[in-house]
Amino acid sequence: MKRIPFVVFLLIYAVPVLASPEKEAPTTFLGLPVWLWKTANLLVFAGLLVYLLAKPMSRFFHTRREEIARQIAEAVRQREEAVRMKAEMESRIASLQGEIAALRERLRSDGERERADLERKGDAEAARLLGQLDQEAQRRVAEARTQLAGEAAQLAADMAMELLERELTPADRERIFKRTLERLSAPPAGGTR
Repeated sequence: MKRIPFVVFLLIYAVPVLASPEKEAPTTFLGLPVWLWKTANLLVFAGLLVYLLAKPMSRFFHTRREEIARQIAEAVRQREEAVRMKAEMESRIASLQGEIAALRERLRSDGERERADLERKGDAEAARLLGQLDQEAQRRVAEARTQLAGEAAQLAADMAMELLERELTPADRERIFKRTLERLSAPPAGGTR
């Protein structure tokens, strides 16, 4: 900050020289050639620039170097983090693929077990229904036999009655009647009446 007034002074001093009307330039000044003065002027100007700008430029480059190093370190850290995250994601994906395969296998085995259970239940139900149908069929056959036997007995009785009415004479009827009365009036074979 102390150098700023000095730079302003040099600029103010140089303005009248730059503004002066052009004359033919002398070849020497104070006994020395002009090119030597110009060279000395350039060296003094360069020296002043170095003197005035060395520390700020050094600080700037030093700060910039540190900032670049920090950004590189941050980029390396982020890259390492990305590599770590990529490895983590790949392991998760592999784990999920394993879980998916295990889940598929479990669902397949559960499905097979369920199918076998349903088949077993279906077979048991079919056997139960077949048993019920068999019992019902046997019951109906027994009913039909009983009904058929009753109808056959009734038919036989009707036929016998018809045969008796047609073939039996009044004398035969009298004789059957007497025999039945004798049997009824006779004492039983094993005991008293």
